Amino acid sequence: MNTWDVAGGARQRLKLLGASVLMVLLAACGDHPPRDKDDDDDDRPPVQALSIVAGSATETGSVDATGAAARFNNPSGIAIDAAGNLYVVDRGNRTIRKITPAGVVTTLAGSAGAGAGFADGTGASARFTDPVAIAIHPTNGSLYVTDQLRIRSVNSSSGQVGTATTMAVGNNVDGRSMDAVYPGAIAVDPQGNLFMTNSYSTRYQSGSTTGIMEGVYTMDNLFGPRSLEPRGIALGPQSHVFVYDLNKTISRTGNVNLLARLAGTPNVTGSADGAAGAASFGSVVALAVDPQENAYAADNGNNLVRKISPQGVVSTVAGKRGSQVLTPGALPASLAGVRGIATDGKGVLYVTSGQAVVKIILP
Repeated sequence: MNTWDVAGGARQRLKLLGASVLMVLLAACGDHPPRDKDDDDDDRPPVQALSIVAGSATETGSVDATGAAARFNNPSGIAIDAAGNLYVVDRGNRTIRKITPAGVVTTLAGSAGAGAGFADGTGASARFTDPVAIAIHPTNGSLYVTDQLRIRSVNSSSGQVGTATTMAVGNNVDGRSMDAVYPGAIAVDPQGNLFMTNSYSTRYQSGSTTGIMEGVYTMDNLFGPRSLEPRGIALGPQSHVFVYDLNKTISRTGNVNLLARLAGTPNVTGSADGAAGAASFGSVVALAVDPQENAYAADNGNNLVRKISPQGVVSTVAGKRGSQVLTPGALPASLAGVRGIATDGKGVLYVTSGQAVVKIILP
C-alpha cells in the first residue's frame, strides 16, 4: 500500500467519524425526524377525569376494604383534611367512615346494623340516628356531624363521639315551629364557629360556647320572609358564607345577615349554565369553596356538579342531567344521586354519588 492510499484511508475514516459525531449532536439537540404517529406513546389511554375512589357504583353494604372492594350504604356528607384523608357520613349504615389517600376505607365511628341512637362513645360503641352532613375544623381536625336535632363531635384520630351542641326546640324568630326541623348542612370556620342550615334559617354558634345553638341568623331578610329555606352551606377563604336555598339561588356574604344573590334564577328549576341570573339549579344539597372562592355545588336535582365563579358564572363540571347511573370516565361522565362534595383546594373534587365516593380532576 502506498503513502497516498494510507492518507486517503485515514481521511475517509475521519469523514465517517465526523458524520457519526454530527448525528449524535443533532439527536441531542432534538433535530431529528418526527416520531411515527403510531408510536406506543400516542396509544396511551387518556387519564380518567372522574374515577371511583372507594365503593361501588351500585352495590350497597358496609365493608371496610380498599377502593372498589369497600361498600357503603347511601354515603352523604363528605369532608377532607390537610393530609388528604376523606371523612364520609355513611347515612344508611349510621356510621362515619374514613378513606386514606391510598383508598383504604375504615369505620371511624358507629356500628352498621346496630340500630339508631345518640350514644356517645369511642368507635363502634357510639350510635347515630340519622347523620347527614359533616364538616372538619380546618386547624385541629375535629369533625362535626349533623344528627337530627344534634350536632355530634367526632375525634378524627380516635373516633371518640360526643354531642357538641343541640338545636333549640321551640319557635323560630318568625314564629314557625322548630319541632322536627333537622339540620341540612354544616360548616366550621378556623375559629371553631359553627354554621348550620335547618330549612328555615341559618344558625350560628360561637366556638367559645357549648350547648344549645343560641345564635339564630335568618337568611331571608333580603328577599322577604319565609322565602329562602336554606340547604347547602360553605365558608370561603375570605370569611364569606355561601348558602343555597329553595328559591333556587346561591347567595354569598361576608356577614351572615347581609346576603347578595350570586347565581341562579329565583323560583326557577333547571340546569342552565350562564352568568348569574341566567343560570338555574335543580336542588343543591351541598357546597364547597376553593381558595380562589369558586363555589362547587352538588346539584342533586339534576345529578350534576356545578361550578360558580366569584363573578357568578355557572358551568357544569361533571354529570349528565337526569342520569341515574354512575359512569366513570372523561368529563362530563355521568353521576348517580349526588349528596356531598368537598375540594382539596388544588383542582380536585370529591363527591358522594350512588354507593361510592368519586374523584373529579377539574380541567
